[in-house]
Amino acid sequence: MEFSLVFACQMNVCPPLPQLELTKPLNTKDSYQENYFVHYQCVDGYVRMAGTSSRIICKQIDQVLQWKGPTLKCIRGNTEKSSATAIYVGVGGVVVTVLLVAAFGVLMFGRRKWMQRLDLSPTPDEVVQINVVT
Repeated sequence: MEFSLVFACQMNVCPPLPQLELTKPLNTKDSYQENYFVHYQCVDGYVRMAGTSSRIICKQIDQVLQWKGPTLKCIRGNTEKSSATAIYVGVGGVVVTVLLVAAFGVLMFGRRKWMQRLDLSPTPDEVVQINVVT
């Protein structure tokens, strides 16, 4: 194993991805170059603990390519809570959209009224009076 790590480093190839408890790596490849990063995901039934990072990056440390990070910790997830949160967020998104559309309508209506007040063109009654006088 030691020989393969030295050989990999000499070829500017990162060592194999580390195995992390309760996780699986995403966007995997056969080999990785320096500065390449990979994200990990928690396995089914587990969620990422707040404040932890799922990103790992291959960096040269003391002339050796090594993986740095992640701080990812996976904790048992409550699927009922997750689905309830998703529904709440979905409903919240609809409410926000409706409020934004309503606010936009009010603004446009107000703008139209304001523009009408600034309109200095003669009204139809004023046009008739002008035509009669001339």
